[in-house]
This record gives sequence, C-alpha cells and structure tokens, in this order.
Amino acid sequence: MKFAFVPVTDDNLRDYMAIGVRSYREHYLHLWQNNDPSPFIEAHLTEEAVDKALNDPLSHLYIISFEGMKVGILKITQNVHHEPAIPKNNLLLNKIYLLKRFSGKGIGSTTLAFVHDLAKEQDKEMVWLFAMKKGKAVDFYKSHGYTIIRETTLNLPSVLPSEKEMWIMARKP
Repeated sequence: MKFAFVPVTDDNLRDYMAIGVRSYREHYLHLWQNNDPSPFIEAHLTEEAVDKALNDPLSHLYIISFEGMKVGILKITQNVHHEPAIPKNNLLLNKIYLLKRFSGKGIGSTTLAFVHDLAKEQDKEMVWLFAMKKGKAVDFYKSHGYTIIRETTLNLPSVLPSEKEMWIMARKP
C-alpha cells in the first residue's frame, strides 16, 4: 500500500479544507446541537483558519494520500505547553481525520507512525493529543501506546453536554 503525507501549501489548501470538512461531518455530527458543527468548522477549517496555521512555523498540515487518493488530513503542532505533565519539547497531534470509507484500513496506524517518526527526528520528548471519551478513538490510541494523562472537556459553543468529555493522552515517540 502506498501512503504519502503531502504538506499543505496555497496550491492544495482548498483540498485540505474540503477533506477536513467532509471527514469531520462524516464522523462528528453527533457531538453538536442540531447536528451542526459550524463552530468547529469556522474555528479550524476555513481558509482564514488554515492560512493562520500555515503561517505558524510550529504548525504542520498534511493531506493524507492512500494509493493516490486524498483520504484525510493531519495537523500537528510543535511545543504546545498546555499541561504540566507534558514536557515543553513536545508534538501535539491536533487532527487525524479520515474520510469514512477509508477508516479501518490501517491508514490511522500508518499516520501515527509518521507522526512518531517526525517526533523522533525532531528529538521530541512526547507526542500528545485530545481524544473524545466516547467512541473508538481512546482504544485506538491505547493500542498504539498512549496513556491517559487526565480528563478535560471540549469547550466550543453548541457541543452537546453529554459529548464534551475528553481525555488528554500521551506517549513517548
């Protein structure tokens, strides 16, 4: 199987946004009042938001390609200091979003391996992320060596109260 992690540029920015919005809608509508994820999309997947990330030297955005098809997006950020248990020299895994029809094909595992390799190359002490308490993500990350650091909540307007609970998870690269 052939994988590629294509850095996002001005030339493919619209592809990144379209894949991000579509995959987010396919997986996360249940989190939102009236199945409307507009607050998240406006905060993270508009041209303004993606441009801001592209201009941040600590943020790195990729389009995930599988056998020549654009199947998902990846965003990572270096040295985000959010949590006392996380060393300052870290890599935050912000997003792995895959189009639904490509879930369960090993793409997520390959993407995590790519992230861990980047973290090793950059001598990062830890890779960390936020995971929804409900759903399959926690078990997926645990199966890849992540442990739970602590509980937190998703603080965006219109998220259903029953869906706000999250974990902060981490592992060494």
